[in-house]
Amino acid sequence: MKANYFYNLLFLGFIVIFTSCKEDVKKESVNSSEELNYQSNIEAYFKSNTPSKVDLPYETEEEYQERMQWWKDAKYGMFIHWGLYSQLGGEYKGEVTPKIAEWIQNTLKIPAVEYKKLMETFNATKFSAEEWVSIAKAAGMKYIVITSKHHDGFALFDSKVSDYDVMNTPFGRDVIKELKDECHRQGLKFGLYYSHAIDWDHPQAYIGEGELQNRMNTVDFDPNDMDRSKYLKEKSFPQLKEILTNYGTIDILWFDMGKGLDNEEIREFVKITKELQPNIIISSRIGDEVAPTSLNKDMYFDFFTPSDNYSTGDQFEIPFEMAGTTNSSWGYRKDDKEWREPGFIINSLIASASRNGNYLLNVGPMANGLIPSEPVKNLKIAGEWLKKNGESVYNTTASPFPWNYNWGYVTQNENKMYLNVFNWPKSNRIELNGLLTKADKITALGSSDNLSFTQDGRFLSIDLSTVTKQDFATPIVVELKSAELNIDKKISQNIENDIRLDRITSQYMKDEKLSSWNFTVHTPGKFKIKIVSNEKGNHSKPDWTGADQKGSVQVAGKIIPVSLTRDTEIVNPTLFFYKEIGSNVGEIEFTKKGTYSLQLKGFEIGAGKWTKGLGLNRIELVQK
Repeated sequence: MKANYFYNLLFLGFIVIFTSCKEDVKKESVNSSEELNYQSNIEAYFKSNTPSKVDLPYETEEEYQERMQWWKDAKYGMFIHWGLYSQLGGEYKGEVTPKIAEWIQNTLKIPAVEYKKLMETFNATKFSAEEWVSIAKAAGMKYIVITSKHHDGFALFDSKVSDYDVMNTPFGRDVIKELKDECHRQGLKFGLYYSHAIDWDHPQAYIGEGELQNRMNTVDFDPNDMDRSKYLKEKSFPQLKEILTNYGTIDILWFDMGKGLDNEEIREFVKITKELQPNIIISSRIGDEVAPTSLNKDMYFDFFTPSDNYSTGDQFEIPFEMAGTTNSSWGYRKDDKEWREPGFIINSLIASASRNGNYLLNVGPMANGLIPSEPVKNLKIAGEWLKKNGESVYNTTASPFPWNYNWGYVTQNENKMYLNVFNWPKSNRIELNGLLTKADKITALGSSDNLSFTQDGRFLSIDLSTVTKQDFATPIVVELKSAELNIDKKISQNIENDIRLDRITSQYMKDEKLSSWNFTVHTPGKFKIKIVSNEKGNHSKPDWTGADQKGSVQVAGKIIPVSLTRDTEIVNPTLFFYKEIGSNVGEIEFTKKGTYSLQLKGFEIGAGKWTKGLGLNRIELVQK
């Protein structure tokens, strides 16, 4: 059977989502990301022959992989949010928006007639496409995605569909054309963000009822008088055709916030896109916004976009892209100086690569066309690290291990594993647990000096005492005797005699609020038990969601009541604005070697940024 038949699976994708919201699956054991068997859904689609009004192009698994290969190899791109809102910098008539800068028209309820006056003063005299692309290239980025039209409806391209565009400003230059041409000249791929569902300038841009109306312009337009089909026919579909026709090859189309659009509308967006640009790569936000736990996996898009600025630590089977900011806003905000440091950027990039993903890092240029100097400096420093160590990032695949490591992240390229060490161990040794394939030689990246190592059964232990530690991260290269990996995925005590039980390796029974792990103890003794969970929710005020639940830990015949307390706070760059919270819950003694089971009971687990329940990250058993 042909797999990854993405575009002809849209209908099924929506059926699955709507059904999953209504049904209560009794006592079903699923993995920690709550994903079910997607393959069975695909097979069901082929058997059903569900008719559709819109025919979508056919694609085999091999064709999909070939089309996606450059993107999967690239790993790292620049996101650019720029528009009329950049002139305001997060403030309008003395009032500072409490939310992200590019949403200021919606947040502060600025009437459209007032907001559109910004066209009269938009004149980016210092804009240089060459400079923007050069910054991205120096940072080590391989592609650029820019907002061709954001939610305010203003276009950065020459549009014949609407005069609400950059050509009708004093600036009067087609930003998309200049940037596309410069990307081509400097060898970067080029993508366009297009807000296809939300448009605060069009009177018919209806999204939906309830909280969806918070995304609409209800200051100027009455939702009861809106007809979305008119908006789609008059502006969204025609402008999509413009950007896909007038600028040559477009490599990526980044739709956003498509929630509220129906099945046939989404299919029409796909049809237009694929007919005009057959090799283009489409983001998952073309349709209903899906969390990392959604059943709507790869039905009508090419890569999955989880929540912005938040990584749950999951390794997805399909390619994904983590979108993040260099500060706390996407559009330029003059009062936001909390810039991401180079080490943060490198950590987030490699974490994404190790989990089968890319990292799309945003900059918000100022109204004059300049990108603020601080993120430019940090991007350049991170880029210097990549010039030296890019082999451990570009063209790699995900870690073959189902768990995370305290010292850093694993990437792979054929018979080479790259152990990217961020947290240098006190023992000067790191360990790969579960690797049965024999190692041939081990070096620090860029050095020919062999490192001392031992490999006994499932344990590969590497001596780092002779390695010169780099700033930010130090890649260690493990060359294997075979590219065919043999991994023992059973959890086991590590070289420090500790045991790490990641949420992503648990079995979770949602209805019974039960998470469980099996693991092996090699060195018995007494262990402290710590539950580590993530903050989540709105980044301006992170919430320790689900921490008010009470439950128990059951292990080695002992039941330990658990009431979570905020004992430690841990900074994790992949969580961006959020912290890991450590809760000490007691002790346990393992008196002999062997296999044990640990159960966490009574806690509803919700790993996603906006999901209900405790954002469980892991349980640590630390030997005393």
